[in-house]
Amino acid sequence: MSVICTIAGVLCLIYFMLLLIYTGLTTAFYLVWLFLSAGFLLTGWLFRIRFFHNLPFPVRAGALLFLSACLLFFLGVEGMILKASLTMPEEPQDYVIVLGAHVRATGPSRALALRLDKAYEYALEHPDTTIIVSGGQGSNEPCTESSAMKQYLKEKGIAEDRILEEEQSTNTRENLIFSKEMIPENASVGIISNGFHICRALHLAETLGYEHASGIPAKSDLATQPTNLLREFFAVVKDFWLIR
Repeated sequence: MSVICTIAGVLCLIYFMLLLIYTGLTTAFYLVWLFLSAGFLLTGWLFRIRFFHNLPFPVRAGALLFLSACLLFFLGVEGMILKASLTMPEEPQDYVIVLGAHVRATGPSRALALRLDKAYEYALEHPDTTIIVSGGQGSNEPCTESSAMKQYLKEKGIAEDRILEEEQSTNTRENLIFSKEMIPENASVGIISNGFHICRALHLAETLGYEHASGIPAKSDLATQPTNLLREFFAVVKDFWLIR
C-alpha cells in the first residue's frame, strides 16, 4: 500500500503540473490535485512506518468500512455522470439549448467550442431544430457568451434566424430558467453540454419544470477530463441534495 499511495501521489502532482502547462491556473479547483498528492504521499509514508498497523483493530476496521463506503458512493455518482454522458434522444428535438461556458478575447474556450461543434452537427442533421445559445457576460469576458456562440455558429454556416440568444444568465440554472421562456409549451428540448455536465443539467431541468428534456452530450477536453469528472462529483452531490 505504501508503494501504491506514493505512486498515486506522484501521478497527482504530475497531472497538476500538466494542467498548468496546458491551460494555466484557470480555476482554483486545480489545486485539489496538490492536496490529493500531499494526502497520498503522507498516507504512503504512514504505511511505510507501520502507523496503521499499530492502531487498535476496531479503529482500523471502522476506518476501512468508512473509506469503502465513501469509495462506493463516489463510484456510484461517477457512474450516473458517465451514464448520462452516453445518452442521446431518439427523436429530433424542436429546440436545443447550448449551455454557455467561458469566452476569451480570442473566442470560445475549448469546452464551449466542443459544445458549439456538437450544436452545429445536430443542426445539420435536424434542419427544423431551433438553437438557443445561452450565457451572459462575466466580469472576465469580453462579450456575452451568447453573442460569441451565435457568431461561432454563423461562421460555420448556420442561418441567423435559426439561432435565439439568451444573454442574461450567469450559471447553468439561469441558463435553463431564461431559455425556458423562449420555448413553447410541450416542445421537445435537447440540452447540449459537455458529457460530464449532462447529468446535472438534466436534473436541474427536471426541477425547473422541463417536461420533455433530453441530454445531447458534446465531447469533453481529454486533458481536463479527470478534473471535470472530479469537480462534477461535488456539483452533482450538492445539486441533488439541495435542489429537488
